[in-house]
Amino acid sequence: WYTFHMEELANQERKIEKSEVIELLRTRGFEDPEVKESVTQWTIQREALVTQEGTATASIIFNMDRADLYLAIEDTEGALETLEDARLQAHQENEMELYNQIMAKMDEIEG
Repeated sequence: WYTFHMEELANQERKIEKSEVIELLRTRGFEDPEVKESVTQWTIQREALVTQEGTATASIIFNMDRADLYLAIEDTEGALETLEDARLQAHQENEMELYNQIMAKMDEIEG
């Protein structure tokens, strides 16, 4: 297992940070092919981490982070839809701290 896991990590591309993707989205927009690729790679990496962790909390935080990407391209509707999914999951999982963070973020977006 250890050897396989290390090979898997070695074969993976470098970790893409959310801040890096947000900066690309803000400066170059989603239509830029390199930006689209970065968003796709970030999403794949994060989904793999969520699956590996296997917790509702990880999934909720992933959706909260995805909302930030929508906001970077000023897609408030996409951000709110993603946050609504996270909010419902947080409520179902009784993750009240995350639920409150999501509600505050939604209020902030809706102004």
